[in-house]
Amino acid sequence: MTTPSPEKAPDNIKIVRWLIILPVAFFAVLMLASKILYTLSPDKEAQWVERETIRQCWKELERAPDSDKPRHFQGKEDCERLEFDFKTRWNVNP
Repeated sequence: MTTPSPEKAPDNIKIVRWLIILPVAFFAVLMLASKILYTLSPDKEAQWVERETIRQCWKELERAPDSDKPRHFQGKEDCERLEFDFKTRWNVNP
C-alpha cells in the first residue's frame, strides 16, 4: 500500500486554487472591459432605451386591450412618430 506523500498535497491545493481563481479573474476582466466600453459610448444607452420604447409601443398595440392595464401609447401614430424621431436623431433605423 502506498501512502500519499506530504509533498503532493500542496500541489493539489495549488491546482485547485488556480482552477478557482482563473475563471473568476477572467470574468472580472470581462466585466471591467464591458464597463469601460459602455462608458466610452454613452449614446449606446440612449439608443437602447429608445429602441426598447419603440418595441414596447408596438407590443402594447398588438395585445388585446385589458381594463386592468393602462395604455401608454394611443395608437399606431405614436409608434411611427417614435420611429421617425429615432431615425432623425441617430440616422439609423431602430
